[in-house]
Parts: sequence; structure tokens; C-alpha cells
Amino acid sequence: MSQQQQVDENLKFFVSELPKLSQTHMGQFALLRNGAITDFFSTPVDALKAGKSLYSDGLFSIQQVTDVPIDLGFFSHAGHNGAS
Repeated sequence: MSQQQQVDENLKFFVSELPKLSQTHMGQFALLRNGAITDFFSTPVDALKAGKSLYSDGLFSIQQVTDVPIDLGFFSHAGHNGAS
């Protein structure tokens, strides 16, 4: 799967689940991969560390659970981060 496909799939899933997520995970940061949420974190840094640790290919996304989707720049896009 390409980086852009990963981003698109994750974002589509996240937006579809946002109304439900906002009831239980408001303000948290979701770690996404392959169109699914794998975990939630209190900070984007914690989510990023977990993503790098779990997915050596760098293909994951991070989105904050809010009332309105926010573009977190680097954090909202899957990408190959190279060496840690």
C-alpha cells in the first residue's frame, strides 16, 4: 500500500467513526493503520513513538479526536520516516 493510500484509508475510516469516538475519546490521539484504530494516546508525541515502534515501515496516521477533524500536518499523514 502506498503512503497516500494509507493516509486516505485511515482518514476515511476516522471521519466515519468520529461521532462515536467523540463520545468516548474526546481530545485523545488515535493511532491508525490499514483503516483501523490501533490505540489511543494522550499526546501526539506518545502516539508517534508508538507508531514508530510498532510499524517500522512508517505507514500509520495520527488524528486527534475532536468535534471537527483537524489537519495535524506531519502527524496526520502516513509516511516512511526512515531511521528513528
